[in-house]
Amino acid sequence: MAATGLLIGLTACDATMPSGRMQNGLHLPAPAKADVTPGPERLSRDEHGEAYTLSARTLIPIAFPRQPNIKSSFQRFKSEEARYDFFVVSRDSLTPRLKSHNTFNEAREVTTPDEQHRVRTVTRDRNHSVELSVEKQFFDTTQLSMGVGYDTTGGDPGIGNEPFVSADLRYPLWASREKLERTSEDIFRRNELNDAQLDYIKEVRSRLQDALFKFHEVVQLRTNAEQAERWRQDLVALSEKLPTAAGHDAAADARRLDAEIATVSAEHRNVAGRYEIELARLKSRCGLPFFAQVELADEPFNPFAGMDHEALLKVSIDTDPEIATLRNAVRNAQVQLDLARRGRWDIALLLNGKSNLEGRGTTDGASDWSVSTGFEISAVDPRVTTSLTRQAQANIARFNQAIAARENDIFSDTLESLVRLQTIGESRDQLMASLPKYEADYRTGVEEYLAGRMNIDDVLKRRENLGDQIEVIAEDTFLLGANVAELCSATGKFFELLNGAPAGP
Repeated sequence: MAATGLLIGLTACDATMPSGRMQNGLHLPAPAKADVTPGPERLSRDEHGEAYTLSARTLIPIAFPRQPNIKSSFQRFKSEEARYDFFVVSRDSLTPRLKSHNTFNEAREVTTPDEQHRVRTVTRDRNHSVELSVEKQFFDTTQLSMGVGYDTTGGDPGIGNEPFVSADLRYPLWASREKLERTSEDIFRRNELNDAQLDYIKEVRSRLQDALFKFHEVVQLRTNAEQAERWRQDLVALSEKLPTAAGHDAAADARRLDAEIATVSAEHRNVAGRYEIELARLKSRCGLPFFAQVELADEPFNPFAGMDHEALLKVSIDTDPEIATLRNAVRNAQVQLDLARRGRWDIALLLNGKSNLEGRGTTDGASDWSVSTGFEISAVDPRVTTSLTRQAQANIARFNQAIAARENDIFSDTLESLVRLQTIGESRDQLMASLPKYEADYRTGVEEYLAGRMNIDDVLKRRENLGDQIEVIAEDTFLLGANVAELCSATGKFFELLNGAPAGP
């Protein structure tokens, strides 16, 4: 029994599951384990429910653990992990086994020593055996079995009791056909797991980028709605001053002003309605409850400030989780290729040993032992190694090309977004700097109109120019945020931020 305990200790499996050992340092964040709020509860309006403050900086950690599509993709990835672990563990298993065997035998024999006498002889034999063994199957097709047992054998006139220990080992000395086939299947299943991991990475990037886009769109709509309301208020304030205007047709100007107020009011209602609709869509894309209270905070967010394209490109390629996953796949395929090229012969070492310890009864003081060794040598069909070699080479080429394609995407997406951030940022700064001039022009225009030196159309035009300027600034602000979101997606920055990296300015 001590030998069995030692064997179990020596062959105990690593606590880390196979899918975890193949990550090679890649750390993927996981969404919260809690399920999505049930439908009836999500539909109910809770006036005192949880409130959320969304900004471009806080939206990422808020949306990631709640977004249903991300959680679904993550569960698919975990399912593939479990399936891969089952594949490996079921072929790298430790199996304790208890066998009991009982045999009874009776033989009757009649002899005739002479013509007058017949002798009847009855011979009874029996065998009782109990064996406790442990069988270890290794993933490389090595097989090891060790056991201890007890034989009770004999019959008339005596019985012998023989304890014994035994061991069997089959060890592939070279790349056996079985090992090649198993490695090939292992690579195939690793690729399936890598595909699920890549899908999860892409889903996180896509959904968080989409949520950031929607956030900046909603902020833009809110800005436009607020500016339309201020525009309407400015026009209402001007209409109240019409009786004091000098040298104008007050009735005609009032009609013109009322028409403009109606137009601006209609625009405000349209924009405010779109804002309410898109805010609901933003909640949905963040996985928030339908009637959750949300406050938007338009805070500066650019974790790429001060980075040139070359530095950003290098950091992005080195830290991109999709490239890291594809590099894992290349290493796996390279192992398959090396084994396939070596696997021309199937050579295995066979070892067997058994020792019967000193028995009792008729075998009192007797013992014996035996050891046998041998080899199995067979040639592997060249078509097997050729097909596995071709498969491995194709996989290596495919994954390398996928890495190159991802690097191309990172190069072009980061270059475009950085250039647009610079150009749009400079344009927005200039527009912001000139905005006070438009405000001053309108105020001056109102004074000139009241003094009788400007007509109503010119005043309204100046207010329209001010509104257009504010809307262009809002559009540029949206484009800046959208390009930061594209950079986060192109570089894998989402995963850095979710893993605790600073968000930057």
